[in-house]
Amino acid sequence: MRGTLAGGADLVTTLVTNDPRRFVERAAVLRAARPDLVVACASERGDADGLVDLAEALRFGCAAQQPCPELMIQADDRVRARIADAAGLATTSALPDIRTDAGRDALVARIRALRRPSRDAVLRDEAVEAQAGEIARERGSVLVLDLDEARASLCHVSASGVLTSVHARLGIGATADVLLARVGVDGIRRWIPRPVDAPVLVERVFNRALWPGAVPATVAALTLEIALAREAIASALALADRAGIQAATYRAPGTVLLLGKLAELPRASAAVLVAIEGLELDGVTTVLREQGGVIDPVAIVAVTWPRRSATVRVSDDTGAHEERISRGSFLLMPTSGAVKLSASGADLRAEAASLSLGVVVDARGRPLAIPPRDAERLPTIARWHAALDALPPEPA
Repeated sequence: MRGTLAGGADLVTTLVTNDPRRFVERAAVLRAARPDLVVACASERGDADGLVDLAEALRFGCAAQQPCPELMIQADDRVRARIADAAGLATTSALPDIRTDAGRDALVARIRALRRPSRDAVLRDEAVEAQAGEIARERGSVLVLDLDEARASLCHVSASGVLTSVHARLGIGATADVLLARVGVDGIRRWIPRPVDAPVLVERVFNRALWPGAVPATVAALTLEIALAREAIASALALADRAGIQAATYRAPGTVLLLGKLAELPRASAAVLVAIEGLELDGVTTVLREQGGVIDPVAIVAVTWPRRSATVRVSDDTGAHEERISRGSFLLMPTSGAVKLSASGADLRAEAASLSLGVVVDARGRPLAIPPRDAERLPTIARWHAALDALPPEPA
């Protein structure tokens, strides 16, 4: 699963050698899945016979599929030949142990080759990973967060240069319906600071999928886009966690760079809010966003959970400013010029040459607690939006 996420593929189905279903049922599952690429892994010596049976089901189920799926086989030469003969597919290749870096890299390379529209084309996720590497060389540990109409990408590069990435088909436009099917109506609705009926919300999400690229013309449309963005990021992070990637590394990266639709939100504060709540950021993070090829430092996000209360001190060109922080606080301290953050009662320290927004202090706790009842949830979500001035005023 880690390789499919890094390559930007959808894992449509998984069959195991001890699957209790009959041969015809297994073949029907593969036929319905219509895979472009099939990976057969003989990790243990006893897997060979079972994989040969599954390969025959693949042959039976996908013989009429055009184009035929490709098959990559992780096994020794003798077992690989048996599986290839049973599958009868035109294109088969060997795959190193998928549990190793070499195996994952080979799988990612093949997936991207299938996705590439032409031999010389550079995929968006490849460009995002390259940019993450460049930023990491300058700033240390970094997470590049890219969100567009069809895909959410999380690319983390550690201070030592190790890259882990997730590219999931969970966007806020063309695949908004896929996201809705994954998280459900309540998963989207819980982030919207106004009452909305389930049928109305479903219609709005499907309209968003039918009209990708549409610019939200109302505050209601903007709140839906922001809610979809939160859930797309959170869902991509959940997939990473299932694949064995430590979610904590994505939640405390040191630096976050926002790209794509996130960077294009009308207000930088809305983009910061999405990053904080979608990732559930922890520790102290500097948030950047790219617009027109220019990277703009937007905010320092300081997440704390003080035992009693803490005093946050922010110094900038206008002097020093202090705020008393208690549990549940969420606020923005606007800044001008060079910024220095410190605190008493909490381990918070950071500096920045300048910030277009300021310092965001988040003491809401982790995981975020969203009240289940609308009477409490709506004012809570509205208060979080208002704290950062994330939404434009409603028209009179």
